[in-house]
Amino acid sequence: MTEFPSLLVSSDLFTHCGKLNGRRWSGQSLFQAWLTHLGDLPLHLSSNDPGFIRSLKPLLLQAGHSGELRIHGLVDPKPYAEIGGLFIPDPSIGSWARWRQSVGASCFSLIGQIHTLNTPAALGHLEALASETIHPWDAVICSSTAGRAVVESVFADREHQLQQRFGCHIPLPRPQLPVIPLPVPFDAMQEGLPGRVQAREALGIPAAAHVVVWLGRLSMLTKADPWPTYQILQRLALELSHPLWLIECGADDTPEQARHFQELRRLCPAVRFLRLGGAEPVDEATKFQALAAADLALSLVDNCQETFGLSVIEAMAAGLPVVATDWDGYRDSIRHGVDGFLVPCRWAPGSQSCSFPLGWQQQLKIMSFPLVSGALGQLVQLDAASAGSYLASLLHDPSMAKAMGQQGRKRAQQRFSGPVVMQQYAELFSDLAKLRQDGADRAPIQPPLSLDPVRLFGHFASHPSSMAWPEPQGHLLEPQVAHNRQALWHPLLDGLSAEQSGLLLNQLRRKHL
Repeated sequence: MTEFPSLLVSSDLFTHCGKLNGRRWSGQSLFQAWLTHLGDLPLHLSSNDPGFIRSLKPLLLQAGHSGELRIHGLVDPKPYAEIGGLFIPDPSIGSWARWRQSVGASCFSLIGQIHTLNTPAALGHLEALASETIHPWDAVICSSTAGRAVVESVFADREHQLQQRFGCHIPLPRPQLPVIPLPVPFDAMQEGLPGRVQAREALGIPAAAHVVVWLGRLSMLTKADPWPTYQILQRLALELSHPLWLIECGADDTPEQARHFQELRRLCPAVRFLRLGGAEPVDEATKFQALAAADLALSLVDNCQETFGLSVIEAMAAGLPVVATDWDGYRDSIRHGVDGFLVPCRWAPGSQSCSFPLGWQQQLKIMSFPLVSGALGQLVQLDAASAGSYLASLLHDPSMAKAMGQQGRKRAQQRFSGPVVMQQYAELFSDLAKLRQDGADRAPIQPPLSLDPVRLFGHFASHPSSMAWPEPQGHLLEPQVAHNRQALWHPLLDGLSAEQSGLLLNQLRRKHL
């Protein structure tokens, strides 16, 4: 691609437009890194709401983008042939491929991205990759090798099912599945982090205390059951010569869980708990204080909702060693014994027996995604003894902790900073353009009938549109009739050429004469 693809944006991409979660935080970080990378080059943004895009102009200026802003709609695919691609911040490119085929599949690339993978919607998008018109010049960006393995497994399983159904091998084109991590604003973090002494004074933490930080939402349903962590820290606190503090920095998931977590904290009297957040998200300044005050970061997640683990990258960027579960994308980020330690985990024996019933109940919406996700988390067992040993080693040996933290900061800058990640994006877009040019030309074909209702229900009418029709009986359209049908006419005329719009408007009026 000579240019970056058009980026599909919506309010769901930004932290100020809804409940804070990892997807929104990472989406906004990607958007800012995208703008900074483009600099004074044109920025293509796509939305069904041009007004929303115009409202983002302060963000554009803040990120240093000074190039032209070009806004594109989502109805007509033809403009994207000139741009070269459309970036969709989820894995739904299979659905978009049906829209693209009306102009030819080789006209532009579709690039998707994974986030949470264990929702019915996400899994449905992945299954669609096997049966929709996806090509090698398309891509689904995976934030971790563990995430890519899920995508590959779903694709292979769906391919196998289709082959069993039709009794023959069907070679199916696959999209590219590059592993590109989510970006973190490394430079901004370095500028915003206070000194340790200042941070501890602001938070009321003694200078000699041992301080562990948890960064992220507090949710037993979609993040981690905190009780294993609390128990490990309670046992460790009894062995240390200085008080052990746990800073929990993040929003509560639900009031009910918040009350339960407080009950659990009372069962661990040797640990000093400092709760930052709660009903409202934590602001950046408070988060930086928590990171600066800590000796290490702890993230014993047990949830399939997690695919990357942005919080541990933030901790590494802050110069903290990390003790985390050897789970999903964490093992891509943390080098065991270098940046921190990875705690062994496993699915409990017997887990497979309840796996399909859970999945089917989620599909039928008998059980909600959060409930299923939390139930699955109960099946994940952590090696608590190893976790406690790693934590003790770091707290007893500050020089080792400091060296690991320095390695982590260096890794965060070299692998996860915005410029580094966006360079990988640029290389991917260039590779896709070459694949598109080298691939066989795909002529436009009719869109699927499910997206073409007039063609699909054409036989409902007694006569074809081309047949001569009697002249209307009236000559003047009543104003109130026209006025009260504008909401129905507008979507019919939107996106048509002036000539097409004029012809169709005459026919719409003719119905009421």
